[in-house]
Amino acid sequence: MGLRRFSREHRYSKKPARSDLKQRSNGNRRLFYVIIVSVFVIVAAILVFNRHGFIALAGLKRDVDRIALLIDSLNTELDSLELEIQKLRSDSVYLEKIVREILGWGREGEYIVKFASPDSTGIPF
Repeated sequence: MGLRRFSREHRYSKKPARSDLKQRSNGNRRLFYVIIVSVFVIVAAILVFNRHGFIALAGLKRDVDRIALLIDSLNTELDSLELEIQKLRSDSVYLEKIVREILGWGREGEYIVKFASPDSTGIPF
């Protein structure tokens, strides 16, 4: 508070001066604004940095999106494997082709050509 000039009347009166009331009012108003701003900052910090806050929510959304993509790719793979099973059960030509590829079998009169990777020593055959 600033310096006040006291007069005789003021010193002996029981009522505070108007300027004194204004200063108290301004001080109370400032305190009120400081409290409001402090509460706002605390609530904002809780909403942002809490374990259930906006930052955690954004991380969970990224996880949900990533898992949704994984589920879509697994469903696609499942569909292709179910189609493969259906072909193996019903299509004998396809079944024979797969068995011949896996086991390296051939029919009479057929030649099976296998390509080997080059040796690491650099000597051909």
